[in-house]
Amino acid sequence: MSNRKVVINASWIMVGRIFQLALTFITTMLVTRYLGPTEYGKITYVYSYIQLFLPLCALGMNDIAVKELVDDRERNDEILGTMIVLRLIASLVSMLCSIGLVSILNDGKTYIIIATLQSIGLMFQSFDGIMYFYQSKLLSKKSGLVYASSYVITSIIRIIGIVLKRDYRFFALAMSLDFVVIAILLLTVYKKDGHGFRVSKTMAKRLLEKSRYYIFAGLLVVIYGKVTDTLLLGKMVNETSVGYYAAATMLCNAWPFVLTAIIDSLSPVIIDTHKSDHEAFEKKLKQLYAIIFYISVLAAVMITLLSRIIILIIYGAEYIEASVPMKIYAWSTAFSYIGVARTIWMQCEGKTRYETVISLVGALTSIALNYFLIKAYGLIGAAMAAVFTQLITNFLCLFAMKDTRENAKLIADAILLKGVFERRNSHV
Repeated sequence: MSNRKVVINASWIMVGRIFQLALTFITTMLVTRYLGPTEYGKITYVYSYIQLFLPLCALGMNDIAVKELVDDRERNDEILGTMIVLRLIASLVSMLCSIGLVSILNDGKTYIIIATLQSIGLMFQSFDGIMYFYQSKLLSKKSGLVYASSYVITSIIRIIGIVLKRDYRFFALAMSLDFVVIAILLLTVYKKDGHGFRVSKTMAKRLLEKSRYYIFAGLLVVIYGKVTDTLLLGKMVNETSVGYYAAATMLCNAWPFVLTAIIDSLSPVIIDTHKSDHEAFEKKLKQLYAIIFYISVLAAVMITLLSRIIILIIYGAEYIEASVPMKIYAWSTAFSYIGVARTIWMQCEGKTRYETVISLVGALTSIALNYFLIKAYGLIGAAMAAVFTQLITNFLCLFAMKDTRENAKLIADAILLKGVFERRNSHV
């Protein structure tokens, strides 16, 4: 794969994400201002329950999709079709389970209504495998245009909801419509390009065999990365605090589309390199880790300095309590996304079984830190827990296991810029 093709592919991913960020920025600002911290917090709180079932919906296949499609290009239609069918079945089960869990743990019809509306989107997320198909072929222009178009449509829907003065139910449903629109557009483009789907039991067994380590690990990642803080804040403090926290974390999590674009575009190249040149493979990984770390640090410094101004401009004085948690939470991004990039090494080196152990450490760390720090410091405690959890899980924990220590050293070398800039015949 040529470097030029990689750059073009990354550029299309980046352009799509920037466009998405711009629309998300505008619509989120309008929706959060319109709903206020309490209503916005209520929607976010219930969505945390839905997120618990995202790993079951994905069946761990997002983590293996690109590698499978790259390694077996002759059977892409079978891989993709089987993956979608398996995920549709898992999504239906997840919908029922998420609604049931919300009804058991929370009183009132409001929570059940929100959960039902939000869980609809689980079914349609199954079709995002098509995005990995185009990514594996370095054709992210197509999926980028699909995502850009879908966000235009769903942003307009949200703005219409504000103009018509709709309540929280409309905006809960809008979260599902995001995935519905994306699924329809991805299917349209895929079919227009002349591609099809095939399903086979043999392929189902193969995919489940390779992804099984990621299913439980994915659940644990969601627990320590996305929902523990929100759920405990809602239970231990109140839903308004969830609204403040969601506002702070949303802004911190908006810009890393840059990191996602870089990882998505470079992963096929790095995977290919592993087959022929292990030294070049390790160097490319170190370069990727270094890019992720230093871009994240730069962003964290800027957010720390400007958080109060950012909150006032975007959300208004009503959300000013989100500024301090935002300063702290911003520092969790570096190791969070190094953890995302780590899956490349895990897959190529055949160490995926350790993902479950690492994620279990993360989940237990997150639960413990969130409980004690939220109890002591409330909103600020939740942000502190996020930073420490990502550092422990995606870096320090790797040194504790012999088989992952090599990857931990690669990350450490990347942070210290050791061997990152040395010239070789093959480079990123």
